[in-house]
Amino acid sequence: MANLFSSFTKKKLFGKGRNLVSFDEPFDVMPRLLKGHAVTGIIDAGASSGRISRRLLRRFPDAQVYAFEPNPLYAAALKQYENEDSRFHPQFLALSDCEGDAALHVTESPGNASLLTPGERLRDIASEGATVKADEKVELVTIDNWAKRNGDLSIELIKLDIQGAELKALRGAARMLEDSTLIVYTEICFNPLYEGGALYGEIDLLLRDYGFGLYDIYKPKCDSRGLIMWANAIFVNLKRLGL
Repeated sequence: MANLFSSFTKKKLFGKGRNLVSFDEPFDVMPRLLKGHAVTGIIDAGASSGRISRRLLRRFPDAQVYAFEPNPLYAAALKQYENEDSRFHPQFLALSDCEGDAALHVTESPGNASLLTPGERLRDIASEGATVKADEKVELVTIDNWAKRNGDLSIELIKLDIQGAELKALRGAARMLEDSTLIVYTEICFNPLYEGGALYGEIDLLLRDYGFGLYDIYKPKCDSRGLIMWANAIFVNLKRLGL
């Protein structure tokens, strides 16, 4: 009934010429898409305080969530959550396409912290929040190498919100995308917010090489001039999910 109402509302409000927009909640959509599929492992990259991890565990109660968050600001909250729920496993690491050390640019607004330098457009949108106040040395890992070191984990759902570094993380997950991942839920940028940050088209092309297609786009955001900047997107493995 909810889907019928949503479809009816879209048609009434936007007609045949409506723009791409969804009234659906992505955290409700993903369980529907994965119905009948075992979900044993979830990566939540850019976990911050664990808020999204909690939502994912409510919807996938049989899964283990591996929450990647290199920003030390969130360490205490993540450790506390780990003590509360045995399915939650914080990883104080940064995802990339190589391994080693790097500088995490910690910004005034914690949500803008990134391995990449904030760009001009982000500074225009959040002039104070995009200011880098410190650099923290963090350890880089790839999803594939990390999973192998931890018992060849199977990850069916990857969530990425790592401020422009999503493409690097996906490049480091080639084996996972090939073998087990069913959904990638990621932040996408249509115009650059970070220096060297990936744009939507680059992420789309990489995922298509592994059999994924765009399912929907959620909550697009624009700057003060109306230029679309970013959104969230669900990509699905078309063959594995029968789409």
